[in-house]
Amino acid sequence: MEVLKLVLKGIDLSSNNNDLNFKKYDGDIIIYKLTGGASYFWKENKIKDALSKGFLVGCYHFAHEYGKIVNSRVQAEYFYKHYKPYLGKVYPILDYEIALNGKNFTQHDLNWIDNFMIEFHKLSGVYPMLYCSKSLILANRVPKFTKHNCPLWFAQYANTNPTGWQSNPWTDSNNVDMIVIGQQYSSNGCLSSIQGAVDLSQFYISKKGWLLSCKSHKQGVLF
Repeated sequence: MEVLKLVLKGIDLSSNNNDLNFKKYDGDIIIYKLTGGASYFWKENKIKDALSKGFLVGCYHFAHEYGKIVNSRVQAEYFYKHYKPYLGKVYPILDYEIALNGKNFTQHDLNWIDNFMIEFHKLSGVYPMLYCSKSLILANRVPKFTKHNCPLWFAQYANTNPTGWQSNPWTDSNNVDMIVIGQQYSSNGCLSSIQGAVDLSQFYISKKGWLLSCKSHKQGVLF
């Protein structure tokens, strides 16, 4: 497992969260849910506002929204349709949390992910980030394209206690066969800039690397 050393603070937001007070927000990165499955689009996202305030911004596609399994090409095309206005400015992310069989993750899920990544890159020229549980990666073989081109932002929590920003969050000692770009370490974050719990993450990438990763490029992972 290769991990970047630079650390940026970030949150991810969906329609389940309250509005973020940009003036009070002391993080570096804001990630918004953009699409899900082949039909969900969060039109009330604040991507343009976050960009105008100078934050690093990402947006994610939630695979298999509503538990409906739709093939990877269709979902990649749907994500790209709504991502296209932000091409070159916003980091695209695949959020993978629902197993194809509805129960447990298998190699078929990693193969689906790989096909999504390949298709999205064909459409956009951008290599997406992958968000998923660490256990999904540990239990299966990561296909070549995703392994070498798409960095991992994994979720793993020490507990569910309320917390603020952490500089050295807990993770187990198991190494994943991917380049790690970030860790979501809490789903119960407490920040003065937003009411209610929020997901907290740290990312191991420079601001320059994040911005370059939003653009079409030949190299898969940019530091």
